[in-house]
Amino acid sequence: MKVLLNKDVKKLGYRGDIVNVKTGYFTNFLLPEGAAVMADESVVKLQESRKAKLVMKSEQLKENAKEVLKKLKGLVVTFSKKITSKGKLYGGLSAEEIIDEIAAKTNIKLESSNIKAEHIKEVGTHKVVVHIADGSEETIKVVVEAKK
Repeated sequence: MKVLLNKDVKKLGYRGDIVNVKTGYFTNFLLPEGAAVMADESVVKLQESRKAKLVMKSEQLKENAKEVLKKLKGLVVTFSKKITSKGKLYGGLSAEEIIDEIAAKTNIKLESSNIKAEHIKEVGTHKVVVHIADGSEETIKVVVEAKK
């Protein structure tokens, strides 16, 4: 029998997939867990329209990512921090601080999941990768200077 998955099910499929399962598996496991519903013609048509909308949405996200990457290209973010006698930062530089500074310079609001970098603990120039979407990344420079 054909069912539409409402959740990801291990070894069966992902949310939104229409799969064939045995009747007993559906009635004993998938239906009580709320993991699937029977896929009649109306459900199949609805799912096809949802997939078309998701494709359009992902294409729009890629277009938006290109615009964001253009703004980030060549960006240099500078921080002035207190340092120890050994030249290390007190507490380091967090992804949130980098995000705040990027937002102040470019009006781009990012999340911490977009920043791919080690925790910065030293004075100097560091490269930070900003990941927007699949295949959409840009490297920015983060300069950390000693506070006078």
